[in-house]
Amino acid sequence: MSTPPAPSFASLRDYVARLEDTGFWWPYAAEVLARHGLLDADARPDPDPVSGVGGTYPTFLYGDVVVKLFGGTGAWRESHTAERAALALVATDPEIAAPRLLGEGRLYDGADASWPYLISTRIHGDAGERADLSAAQQLSLATELGRQVRRVHALPPSGVATDADWPALDIADAARRSSLPPHLAAQATDYVGRLRPFDRVFVHGDLTLRHAFVEDGRLTGIIDWGDATVTDRHYELCQVHRAVFHCDKALLRAFLDASDWPAGQDFARQALGLALYRQAIGLVQHHSMDVFEPVAQVLPLDDIGTLDELATELFAV
Repeated sequence: MSTPPAPSFASLRDYVARLEDTGFWWPYAAEVLARHGLLDADARPDPDPVSGVGGTYPTFLYGDVVVKLFGGTGAWRESHTAERAALALVATDPEIAAPRLLGEGRLYDGADASWPYLISTRIHGDAGERADLSAAQQLSLATELGRQVRRVHALPPSGVATDADWPALDIADAARRSSLPPHLAAQATDYVGRLRPFDRVFVHGDLTLRHAFVEDGRLTGIIDWGDATVTDRHYELCQVHRAVFHCDKALLRAFLDASDWPAGQDFARQALGLALYRQAIGLVQHHSMDVFEPVAQVLPLDDIGTLDELATELFAV
């Protein structure tokens, strides 16, 4: 099998439109699988492999393995490096339910867009966003995620991305590009300037129902470690609270209890401050990000006067 010509796109919009196009990406995924002796000679593109849904990079499930290609966006180098290092680190604790790295490489040598790739084990089950979880199962998932996060945060971080690698951030602009109303977005820069020093641990950074896989209502694993980094532990909270718990404080409390979270008196303030950082970093890492979009569906943001008030409404437990 010969390597197909490097993919090219007219624009970022064109790239995003093709992300889940199995026909377009199959020659590249097949080349990766063939290089590593994982391609069934009788395989056909339909129905196998299966495209990942809603990601930033083309990802394909093929039997018990996953192929993820990195390119197409401005942050692909950082994302590839971060995910590769994160998978190596979480593999040091076999109790962390994460994919295991099986192989890696790059499709092209001597090219700026080399399209590096990672091959990992497949987490079985379905993404939580496709599971119809009962209230009891949602509570159980919150507890299981908390136990997993406790182990992740306890890892001695080595060789992984840190917030020292973050580019210069425009917190105010990122807040304006979110669902925060203008009067709250205008307070963002001053708000993060008054946070206490960071309590740095290794975090997944993007715990959503898309990345938490379940089977029979139980957590089977956590995928997509490309945003993992070392930073303040509260950076973990905005995504899981908005995108897994839907801002339900009972679920947040179960998660915090299971993770042995060291919640101080400024817990809510720190959590919202790191949510503002997550919004800014998310716009660098991904083609879109709005960590406050579901919050705006739950809380009357126009009626909340200050970010301190919002922190209490959203995170105080």
